[in-house]
Amino acid sequence: MIALITPTGGRPAQLGICSRLMRSQTYQKEVVWIIVDDCIPVTSDVINKDFRDNWTIIKEYPEPPWRNGFNTQGRNLSVGINTLLKNYCIEDIEAIFIVEDDDYYRPEYLEKMMSKFEGFNVIGEVNTIYYNVYWRKYVANGNMKHSSLFQVAFRPEVVSIFRMCYEDKFIDSRFFQLLAGEGVNLFHDINLAVGIKGLPGRGGIGAGHRKGGLNFRDDHQYKYLTNLIGVDAQIYQKYYGGCGC
Repeated sequence: MIALITPTGGRPAQLGICSRLMRSQTYQKEVVWIIVDDCIPVTSDVINKDFRDNWTIIKEYPEPPWRNGFNTQGRNLSVGINTLLKNYCIEDIEAIFIVEDDDYYRPEYLEKMMSKFEGFNVIGEVNTIYYNVYWRKYVANGNMKHSSLFQVAFRPEVVSIFRMCYEDKFIDSRFFQLLAGEGVNLFHDINLAVGIKGLPGRGGIGAGHRKGGLNFRDDHQYKYLTNLIGVDAQIYQKYYGGCGC
């Protein structure tokens, strides 16, 4: 069995797209999807218990609810990890994935990621691409020593290290720093996942959600994203809202 942990809340558009992308996954073995919804009103109703054959849906609603100005990512990841380990034996968990609600995942994402695990405790794709659908701008990052959190999966054996990162704003960077390369497979495939920015609702905390800090390039004609993810680019067309300047 593999486990997916998705912190969310106040992001119905994001979670609706995430639901669509997870429904399209080609991975056929057992999946437990833990969704941690920390906003009122909750927006995770779009995902039902009978979501997919061989998928178990578990929802958590941590207190206190998120409010503007607070970063609850670490708290929500902690809730997800604790829920997983409370309900399942470590021996039954092959891998834990952090699936962020606003990012793009190819249909083969889970299947291909699992193929990268042999002999490793942690896997992640590097050279992460961020694409802001509101501005239609993109950037190819040069991250080679760590993977962005939404592209990370790990064995239960390293949960104790992951737990040490909850207080950090950039959990992914700290996680790979603590691992120091031991048991880590950082790879670049075909951009199995893409960091999507600029969707409506509660804002994200990472780079690319706001102007400045990254050298974005224009894609006003939508050619780059279409070439990158094919027909799935249509999912994001309606979110274009500005000149991107």
